[in-house]
Order: sequence, then C-alpha cells, then structure tokens
Amino acid sequence: MKIPLEPARGTRDILPPHSEYYQQVVSRFSEIAELYGYRLAVIPTIEHFEIYEAKSGPGISRSMYVFQDKAGRTMCLRPEFTASIVRAYLKHLIARPKPVKLYYYGQVFRYDEPQFGRYREFYQVGVEYIGEPRIYADIELFQLVRDFYRSIGLSNYSFRVNDISIIRGLLSKWKLSEEAQDEVLHLIDKGEIEKALNSVSSYAGSEKYILEELLETKALTIEDLRHVHRKLGSLTEVVASGFSRLIELFEALLKLGFRVYVDFRLVRGLAYYTGIIFEITVPEFNLSIGGGGRYDTLSQLLSGIETPATGFSLGVERTVLALEAEKALENLSKPRPRVMLVSIIPDVAFVDRVSTKMRDSGVVVDVRFTYKQKLSDLLSQAVRLGYDFIAIVGESELKEQKVAVKYLKTGTQKTVDVDAVDRLIFESYGTASKQ
Repeated sequence: MKIPLEPARGTRDILPPHSEYYQQVVSRFSEIAELYGYRLAVIPTIEHFEIYEAKSGPGISRSMYVFQDKAGRTMCLRPEFTASIVRAYLKHLIARPKPVKLYYYGQVFRYDEPQFGRYREFYQVGVEYIGEPRIYADIELFQLVRDFYRSIGLSNYSFRVNDISIIRGLLSKWKLSEEAQDEVLHLIDKGEIEKALNSVSSYAGSEKYILEELLETKALTIEDLRHVHRKLGSLTEVVASGFSRLIELFEALLKLGFRVYVDFRLVRGLAYYTGIIFEITVPEFNLSIGGGGRYDTLSQLLSGIETPATGFSLGVERTVLALEAEKALENLSKPRPRVMLVSIIPDVAFVDRVSTKMRDSGVVVDVRFTYKQKLSDLLSQAVRLGYDFIAIVGESELKEQKVAVKYLKTGTQKTVDVDAVDRLIFESYGTASKQ
C-alpha cells in the first residue's frame, strides 16, 4: 500500500528553521505574559461540543471538527481557547481571589477553506483576564501585545477597535432575536454588508440607514468618535454605554501612543463578545494577526455564575508571516555557537565530558563518531550545515586532555584544555558565555 506523504489538507509540516521561529514566538510570549502576572494553563485539545455550541457564533460552529467518541458523547477539537479556559476556571479556579490571569499556547482546529495565512490546524498564544469588569483590564491587553511585539521586533501594525454592544444595542432595539443578531454579525464579519442590511430591513420598525451609516464610519481621532456618539448615542442606554466605554478606551490608547482607530465594521466572529473588541492588522495582509475582546456573560452561560472577563489570542503562523514581511525574522533567531564535535576514538566518557562542558555554557554540540579517513567529509558537511566550529578529539587529545577546535569562518585552529574549550569558542564567536 502506498502511503501518502502529503500532510492532510489545511495542515502542514513545520520544520527548521520555521519550527524554531514558532518556538521563539511562544517562548517570548510566555515570558512577557508572565511579566504581567499571567500563569500558564494547559488545556485539552478535545472538548465537549456543548462548551462551544452555546456561543461560538455561526462562523465557528459551522467549521468545527465534531465527532462521537466510543461512548457516544459528542466531542470536538477545540476551535479556539477562550471557552475552554473559562470552563477550566469554573471547574478549578472559581474560588481563587479575582482577578485570575491565565495565558496559553497550542493548536486549534477549524474546517475552513485553506488559503494564505489560514489553515485547518493552526497555533495560537493568548491570555484571559477573568474577574475584572473595569476598562483597566482591557487596556492591559493592548499593553501586553505592544510589549510582546516589541520583544520580537514587530513594529508595523495597528489596532482596529469597536464595542460590539453598540451594534447589538441597535439590533435589540429593532427586536432582532439573539440568534438573528448573531447571523447579522456573521454576515458583517464576512464582509457581506448588503446581505446584513437586507436581513435587518426585514424587521418592522428597523432603521436600516442607521446601521448602514454606522458601518461606513471609521474614527481616526477622538473628535471623530465623539461626533458619532452625539448622533447615535442617545438611541438606547446600551448604545450610550458602549460609546462611553469606547471613547474611554480610545482616548487612553491614543495617550499611550498606540496606532489605533475605531472601525464599526469590526464585529469578530465569536458570538460571546459583549463589549470592547479589537483586532491587530499589518499593512501587508488583508487579514488580522490577532484579536480579542470582552466576554462578560460567557461564564454565566456555561455555569449560571456571572464573571466579567476579557482576553485575546494571537496567531503564531501569522505573527511569523508578519515578521517575514517586515524582514525581521532574524529577531526570532537565538544566536548561539554551533559545534560539530568529531571523535575519532570510541571513548564515550571523554567525548561526553567535552560536549557537556560546551553545552553547559550554551553551545550547541552535535557529536559524530567517525574514522580518520572520513574526517574531511565531515568537515565539508559541517560547512554545508552551517556549523560555526568543528572540534576534534583523537588519541593525542585524549592523552593530553585537550580538544582541537577550528573556527570555520576564519579557518583558525587551536588546541586547548577541555576546561577552556567553551571560553575559546565564545571568544572566537564574538560573544560572552552566559556563565
């Protein structure tokens, strides 16, 4: 039987160097999240379908991988993290003092049509800030994203923001059910504005022109936003509250120096959002590289317990693509000396001592046992594979407890004591040992 070597459609093999870029994105995000007081949550890949069925929204629910397990339970591969994090919070952490701040990373699965930057299996990093109703929690999310992007050298990005309660408030005023609202928002999210407007106009008493005008509006300054507020803010109390929150957030972000604008077409694809929402875009792509928002009712929906919360997720693949477009992928590289250690003797203990000395100092060491006649082949292989050094141990080195080290960039070669080999490598490499 011929086995297909292509990965399943919508998935891909991630190999060096891209796998190393992914690792660095996760590592640096974890570091920044922990500096903000978030702690790691590791969540199952398989979830009960009901967790996501309730409030995932049409776009997500139609693209979930759903299956029956052997006991007949309806399960799914997680399509995103937030509902799973809230479930874990309700199960294990609800008695903890609030706020509870969690971060995560891992794979998610959606049966979408594969295209540039969109896969059926993809990777996310993100945070959830649970138990804080005030806008300070929302602002912190933007600050965390800023600091993470700064740490990886991504600078050419901007934030689109909105408050979903403004549009929901209008739709509620026009007597659209929650399910009908979700469908209208789904159409807006897909860019099918005319269909969304036609759907709204089918309801008696609706004022389609108000929604149409709102969806055509972008606010680049605080005065732009106040102008829209003066026109529409008095329609309902919910709409007025949404505008007040949005103005407060927008003003704070502008003062903090963020590149940000208000876009009332931003609705996001998840139906559980209740307030402030945002997406991060880069000029090179017609897609977001991350986003999030406030979901104050999701906990109540899953358990009956009301708990305010906000959070975001960032696409790892899209982050790497954005760095590549900005010609900043080298920011993810972790420069360390790389050594091919060639032993032409079978003394495993001595080779282990030499390699451990280097590895303990942060040197990458690839050990090869060979014979003298193959040494030239390994030398050319080390050059081809991008090693910085080739180190050699033979009978004479074993007898004198030394190592012969050749710096491939310059061709210089020295023989040094085992205890000094790491120092020689770092001096030649032009950096200092982490010791």
